[in-house]
Amino acid sequence: MTPTHTTPATYTIQARANAWANGLLYAEVAKLTPAQLGQSFGVNFGSVLGLANHTIMADQAWLQRLSGVGERVTPDTYVALTDFAALRALRVAEDTRIVSFCEALDPQRLAEALHYVNLKGEPRSQPFALCLAHFFNHQTFHRGHIHALLGVLGLNPPDLDLIAFQVAQRASES
Repeated sequence: MTPTHTTPATYTIQARANAWANGLLYAEVAKLTPAQLGQSFGVNFGSVLGLANHTIMADQAWLQRLSGVGERVTPDTYVALTDFAALRALRVAEDTRIVSFCEALDPQRLAEALHYVNLKGEPRSQPFALCLAHFFNHQTFHRGHIHALLGVLGLNPPDLDLIAFQVAQRASES
């Protein structure tokens, strides 16, 4: 079932909230030592650094699929970063691209199918709006992992919920 209640404006809000949440999260991640950043926890993608790289790689793959712009991104073509400053700069750049994509999104696209090749090289076809919803859900999912690992490492990262974003936006407007 294709979501019909969403609009490009909804996705633009999600993209801005996504960038806001990543900014707060990466400010907390910056407090980690290099050893903590790479510490393996036995979770998917191993560490905070692994999760952060995976999320950026997945964002690049999905944004290429959704926009049709650029080369196909896969785990084999993505170069994982170990330097946190470079990783943080890449995160900001990707978030800027995501916001720009959503701001320019043609509403007609939301009713179309997206035909793409998944990371295993298999052709897929899904409702475009569902893929875009997944795009943001995937980030939220892995941000939650990083958030939890920061707690394990003794930090107390702030709430990153969409509602917290909206509250912060209203506060900055007044």
